[in-house]
Amino acid sequence: MRFLCGLAISLVACALLFIFVLAPGCMEQQPSGQKVVSGCPEGDLLLLTEEVYPYAYMDSAGTLTGTSVGVVREMVQRSGCSARIEAHPWNTSLGMALATPGAALFPTARTPEREQLFLWVGPIGTFEYVLYARNDSGIRLESLEAARAAGTIAVVEGDARHTFLTANRFSDIRTFPTDAEALAALENRSVALWLGSSAAAPGILSQAGVADGTIVPVYTLHAVDLYLAFQNKTSPGTAKRFQEILDGMKADGTYARLTTPPGATVTAAPSPGTGGKIPATSLLSALSSLLGTRMHGISAALESLALTSDLRSGDWERVRPILVRLESGHPEARFWYARPDGSYYTTVDNLTSTNIRDRPYFPTVLAGKTSIGTVVLSKTTGKYTAIIAVPVMSGGNVTQVLGASVYCDSLEKALVSSLPLPDGYSFFVLDSEGNTVLDSLPDRTFSLAGDRAAIAALMARDEGEISYRFEGSPYRAAFTTDGVTGWKVAVAWRE
Repeated sequence: MRFLCGLAISLVACALLFIFVLAPGCMEQQPSGQKVVSGCPEGDLLLLTEEVYPYAYMDSAGTLTGTSVGVVREMVQRSGCSARIEAHPWNTSLGMALATPGAALFPTARTPEREQLFLWVGPIGTFEYVLYARNDSGIRLESLEAARAAGTIAVVEGDARHTFLTANRFSDIRTFPTDAEALAALENRSVALWLGSSAAAPGILSQAGVADGTIVPVYTLHAVDLYLAFQNKTSPGTAKRFQEILDGMKADGTYARLTTPPGATVTAAPSPGTGGKIPATSLLSALSSLLGTRMHGISAALESLALTSDLRSGDWERVRPILVRLESGHPEARFWYARPDGSYYTTVDNLTSTNIRDRPYFPTVLAGKTSIGTVVLSKTTGKYTAIIAVPVMSGGNVTQVLGASVYCDSLEKALVSSLPLPDGYSFFVLDSEGNTVLDSLPDRTFSLAGDRAAIAALMARDEGEISYRFEGSPYRAAFTTDGVTGWKVAVAWRE
């Protein structure tokens, strides 16, 4: 599975897609007969990529450049290791990386299927899956269900996006070797949609000479983090060393400088907050109250509706107008109505082609209990959502399930807007399993997930404070546990 999109690579360019990056003081190719001593136990590292703007691409001088290339070069320089960077078509780079200890692939999406194949260093970037259409197509999408019925979707074969489509039961798919070819198919109307990425699509459109506004995004899916992925037989010490170097680059501002597009403003790392238990506790109380008001407010509305004759009727034509009105007051959520067999309706798609009986919250609701706070990847929207589900009872039995899927990204934005934090503060929310639900740090991936000791300390108590490191800097967080969802709600500051 390739990481992302690839640009069409000419035979001439392929011959140029090879450069060397050596240890500090040895950045140029060594004279004949002079041996370079690597500071890594594997010897020379082999770092593999593909040509994909803006991460790795050939400039006008025929030199491999890009945001990820710059970050990886800097990591190598600081490591004392010797390494070479090679760019090949994705499947070639992937095969070489899997077969070679000391080889690493970048930038690659970290997916469950790949987890055990690599040692992960990152994140070194992020992007979103985006469906694009011609602006004259008339296609307007509000869900994955609608996308399944919209026509043939072009995607790069073997890409993580291809895997996403097949995992979500898309069948009308046409694969291509590169995104440039997928885009060409969209332009000539042989496909209806192209599953591209928010980061690479602008460059692909520009290189193809597509006029502004001709190809437009019609549906955005979830964000994906990108990593430098070492083959799993590489020394764990090497991966740990590169992770520490990357954290240091993020702490000293180098990472932001290398990954910020030309002309854009570099986002400064959060400055140290005043910290202290009293201000943090006050902010935490406000955050917890806001979150509770939104989640518990939706839950209360659903529980009240579940008692009405309209909801008990099982007649979707009577239920849908009620949920549409409810949804208009809660734009951060999608409301749905399910049968005990797991088939369900949404306000956008009506009866869907998917089933939610396998969801972890479903047995709880079928047992007659409300479930709040389970975080899942939605089968109808493709986005991470927090589930609120209540039973609809008749004659002592659960006859239907009434639910809301609260978009995590929309909920996060609403909380950020409602609770402006003092300089140096941020907030995060973890679910009952210790997975990140919300994070207010802009343009950053919350890295407490990599600090198992901090997570264990946080999950072991209902409230308190923890210390951890993020992007090379020390942080502290005050936290509490929401009594209904079981979520850990925290306000953090850099010490």
